[in-house]
Amino acid sequence: MTSAIIIRQILILATLVVIGLIACRAKVITAGTRDFLAKLIFYVTLPAMLFTSFSAIEVTPRLLANSLQALLLAVMIMLFMLFAGWLATLIYGIRDGHASIFRLHSMLGNIIYLGLPVISAQFGQEGVLYGSIFVLVSNIMMWTLGVTIITPGKGFSLKTGLGKIFNINTIAIITGFLLFILQLKLPRFVLDTVGSLGKTNTYLSMIFIASVIYFANGRKMLGNRNAYLLSFNRLLLVPLIILGLFMLFNMLCPGVLRKEVVSVMLMQAAMPCMVNVVIMVNILGEDDGTATANVFISTILSIITLPLILLSLNLL
Repeated sequence: MTSAIIIRQILILATLVVIGLIACRAKVITAGTRDFLAKLIFYVTLPAMLFTSFSAIEVTPRLLANSLQALLLAVMIMLFMLFAGWLATLIYGIRDGHASIFRLHSMLGNIIYLGLPVISAQFGQEGVLYGSIFVLVSNIMMWTLGVTIITPGKGFSLKTGLGKIFNINTIAIITGFLLFILQLKLPRFVLDTVGSLGKTNTYLSMIFIASVIYFANGRKMLGNRNAYLLSFNRLLLVPLIILGLFMLFNMLCPGVLRKEVVSVMLMQAAMPCMVNVVIMVNILGEDDGTATANVFISTILSIITLPLILLSLNLL
């Protein structure tokens, strides 16, 4: 992966965001159609991409071993990020509900609407495979640990949690992965139709990110100190610490970690705050204004930090 290729892909994604901002400014996309766009992505184009992305990959012992490594690394990385968020709230003196949201957003990033499109552009279908495993782990963490963090003392409802975990995207990942393991090929017309629909996910996701930025109350959120602290941790400090740990492990145990797996895991770890956390916090009756500020500030700053993280992958 050369720097020129990275820069080219970043420019493509940035151009899509600019197009989305222009569409919002021209009132082609409104606050109402933004919500519809989110549903279209989450329930149609994203599961289509996840489901068909596995079909073009031939199963090999290397890919199976890499997938297991991706699963283990995803769990370890998310727990480490949660610990880093908990430690940061103590250091920065963040308390009560603000601390809970800070910790939750430290663990959960925008790995669906932004992470998978970036990974698809940089690493192709094999990268989507590893990125989807991260999404699966994230879904489980969000509706188990995440609910417990936001509503301490209220416990975790297994029925509600399982219903959230097994959404259409999780089902698409599991089904696609089973087809991949069993090497069951879908009919060509299904791949052509559903696969083409899935390819629109990157474009729609970037336009959706633009709409989130455009319709947020920027002036109010720009004054949120905690959002900047969180963004520094989430976008730069923690990913660079993880990168350093990977490099140290490679020095001690060369050849164990696969660069393509580590690269995807690191990219998912460096994504801005998860958009769906805003919805989750609202449903659970907490302060969604704080969560929205986290998403707004981190998404804006990620325009600068993501290229830096992408370029740092050359150190691996």
